[in-house]
Amino acid sequence: METLTPGSEAALDFPGLLRYWRSRRGYSQLALSLAAGVSQRHISFLESGRARPSREMVLALAERLGVPLRQRNRLLLAGGFAPAYSEHALASPPMQMVQQAIALILAKQEPYPAVVLDRFWNLVDANQAYRRMLDLLLEGREPASLGDDGRRINLMLTVFDPDGLWPVIENARQVGRYLLRRVWQELQVQAHDQTAREIFDRIAGWHPDMVGPGGVLLPEEEGHEGPPPPVLPVVLHAGEFRASLFSTLTTLGIPQDITLQELRIECFFPADNAARTVFEHLASRREPALQNR
Repeated sequence: METLTPGSEAALDFPGLLRYWRSRRGYSQLALSLAAGVSQRHISFLESGRARPSREMVLALAERLGVPLRQRNRLLLAGGFAPAYSEHALASPPMQMVQQAIALILAKQEPYPAVVLDRFWNLVDANQAYRRMLDLLLEGREPASLGDDGRRINLMLTVFDPDGLWPVIENARQVGRYLLRRVWQELQVQAHDQTAREIFDRIAGWHPDMVGPGGVLLPEEEGHEGPPPPVLPVVLHAGEFRASLFSTLTTLGIPQDITLQELRIECFFPADNAARTVFEHLASRREPALQNR
């Protein structure tokens, strides 16, 4: 059995955060000292609080450890320094060229679905093919959301929601197990965030047959034989709609803004000719749906 409870990152001080990230990346103090070009003694003093880091040292260690930009700012604040990285809304003027690039990707993906997600799998944008597909699959049911206003559609929760997409995924348990591991891996970075904990706890509450007490992933059922396929397709079936899809994830290269680093563009492709025909037919006859979501 595997524990899926997100790891603790409760320590708010710089020594605790440095120890956390060094451990997460599998570095010993010696290995980190060699990578950063400082002595092991200095790393030990930083982690014990006997020495205070300079701003340059915080950024250098964060770079060597591959710390995400949001957490680099957190390390800087814990060390007594101002944040170094901006966090602009995607709709803000500095993001204009990125907005145009994302719009181009979504448009070029037609007639197949594509969606833009933030770090917590909230829906940021989607092309018309995705909106049509989601409308068909939910059949009037509301997608799961985060927050009290219900306006932020959360696609990870919508997948696992027994009143959402879960009933229309033919291979839900296979897909669900893969996504649970993906959630766990992502939430290791965001473990201190209450939103991250809410997502994980809601999924565990919906599926006690997959996630046991304490966040333990229950053993997979036996009986699957033969080698796994090259990619795991998601088989969606609701009414007359049935399609087998696989997806790719795109991130922006060399981001210097927190929002941009955390954006994910997921593009879906037909896994067989039948699915290809389904989406070409939908594009020819269906009007855009979920326009106001």
